[in-house]
Amino acid sequence: MSYNFSSNYQINKMLNSVVESITNLAEEQLLHIQRLTRIGESLSSETDLDKIFDMILEEGISFTRADAATIYTVNEDATKLQFEIVYNATLNLRKGGTRGPVNWKSIDLYDEKGNPVDNKIVTNVYHHKQSLCFADVYKAEGYDVSGTMKTDRENNYRCKSMLTIPLKNHEDTVLGVIQFINAMDEEGNIVSFTDEHKTMLSSLASQAAIALSNKKLIENLEELLNQFIRSIAGAIERKSKYSSNHITRVAMLTEMIATKINEKGEKYFPGRKFSENELKELSMAGWMHDVGKIVTPEAIMDKSTKLETICDRIELVKLRLEKLELLLTCLQLKLKEDEFADFIHQNIDSELEPADFRNYLANITNFLINVNVGKEFVDKADLEKVEKLGKINFEYEGKRYFIFTEDEKKNMQISGRGTFTPEEMKIMQDHVAITWEMLSQLSFPKKYENVAFYAATHHEALNGKGYPNGYTAEKLPLQSRILAVADIFEALTASDRPYKTAKTLSESLNIMGYMVKEGHLDKDLVNFFLDSGLYKEYADRFMNKEYIDEVNIDSIKAIYTNQ
Repeated sequence: MSYNFSSNYQINKMLNSVVESITNLAEEQLLHIQRLTRIGESLSSETDLDKIFDMILEEGISFTRADAATIYTVNEDATKLQFEIVYNATLNLRKGGTRGPVNWKSIDLYDEKGNPVDNKIVTNVYHHKQSLCFADVYKAEGYDVSGTMKTDRENNYRCKSMLTIPLKNHEDTVLGVIQFINAMDEEGNIVSFTDEHKTMLSSLASQAAIALSNKKLIENLEELLNQFIRSIAGAIERKSKYSSNHITRVAMLTEMIATKINEKGEKYFPGRKFSENELKELSMAGWMHDVGKIVTPEAIMDKSTKLETICDRIELVKLRLEKLELLLTCLQLKLKEDEFADFIHQNIDSELEPADFRNYLANITNFLINVNVGKEFVDKADLEKVEKLGKINFEYEGKRYFIFTEDEKKNMQISGRGTFTPEEMKIMQDHVAITWEMLSQLSFPKKYENVAFYAATHHEALNGKGYPNGYTAEKLPLQSRILAVADIFEALTASDRPYKTAKTLSESLNIMGYMVKEGHLDKDLVNFFLDSGLYKEYADRFMNKEYIDEVNIDSIKAIYTNQ
């Protein structure tokens, strides 16, 4: 489009040329502003730092027509500059960013004595936090450019104009360095970087620093969250006087199962792949699944026998039996034979032969010691015998003689698995509901929003008979099922539990087979656990060697497939 500024042709042509030049410049500047805006918008939506660095590099090259550029970041302990992106158009070189790691040797920021290395351009920019610009880097006085010159000779290249800018965060900490080489004019001639270039590239450097700072902040916050989670888990495990690492092992097994599903689980879970965030989310749930035990009394957590409270009350029972034996021994000497027999029959056992009372009391002691230990099942006859012994309660010469109190008898008559009374079992099971209460109040990042649910459903069962909510299969995602399998397998194979004897690997897997049959555990997940060899992998890593025996996978599967 041309404008009629004057009737004089030459003047009109000159003015139109000026307008065209200004318009082109304005459009070019607008384009760069739009790109800067796009990069700024990406900082709030794009979490992939490599993509952001790619965008920043491309915009800087486009604006300056630079032939080469490099982005460095500072390593974790701030001792080196590591290459993030390396670009050189002439040499047809592009590494780093979304194209994978550069894998070039990092640049030392300090010498062997710990003194700052600032005689190189990039390290000087890092230490002094100021940009450096050279029309010809070979003539940069006071700087060691021998490495640059050597690389140029090896590649038949000439590095001339150079602009190096620090990437500083809001605390004036240098997080990296960005460097552009050989700015060019429209004809492809190498020119110096202009003040306009410096302003534009400094703006880009600021945006790169924001992206890098945000990424480090997020990583640091996530690391703090993970450290806090593991610290709480460690504190809960230390509540027990037993050296139990239940939480740690469950968390690790949970991670092992999820990772293995990503690698080899297509046959069992078609199309199911856990994202990196989902893996982290499930790991957190594993570490937090027993956080509710923080309020569970130690006396219940550590109850290794039925009579244990602060101490194992079986010792009191044994003392009472010894006291009873002493009384009977004295009475045997003091009373007539028929009087002693009457005393035995009235107060001890109507069918007991008086002369056999010592063997009788010894057998009772051994019997009660045995019953005091938690088992999978207690015979009805044993429970009836405990009831009968509980009736031995009489007074003689102002002293009372008995074997156990009502509370002790109640504990000795625990018939189900373990050492807990129904009331104690309820307290123990409450830890799951408390886990939910605690974790559901925390504002986890959206990508980890299911941590509380997964952690609080590790005792639910697919058949709806789990606790605390009795959820059925449709409400239990794969993550909850994985955590349930990990928790149960660890509990079965653990040799450091106070309330049970250790089981062999094959015994543990057989029990899991029956739990699949009963609809408690996920069949596909247990099949995968067996077929993938995860059970053996875990056993070799965590189980005592004497409990690792031969496993017949076919016989275990037969438990729940041949129904």
